[in-house]
Amino acid sequence: MTDTPAQHNSVCYIEQFAHALPHRDDASLRPCGHWACDPHTITYYGTGEEDDQREGDYCMVCYELTFPGRCPDKVLRAAVAASRPTGERQPE
Repeated sequence: MTDTPAQHNSVCYIEQFAHALPHRDDASLRPCGHWACDPHTITYYGTGEEDDQREGDYCMVCYELTFPGRCPDKVLRAAVAASRPTGERQPE
């Protein structure tokens, strides 16, 4: 599910989940389709393999969904895990 410009109102997508991170900037649309401020955005640079389709900017929610257990905010990591259906949950 992606956000529309009318929904964003400078609110980070991360606000839908428990987290321990402060806001410092207005949110902007990220390639994952969610609005996130810079502190709630992570850039994945890949592993050095050519054509790594996962490279790019992610809101922290999508980063945790793409790379389970790697989000630096343990509160958000737990909230994202809890939001997944039971069969999709990853061990921490």
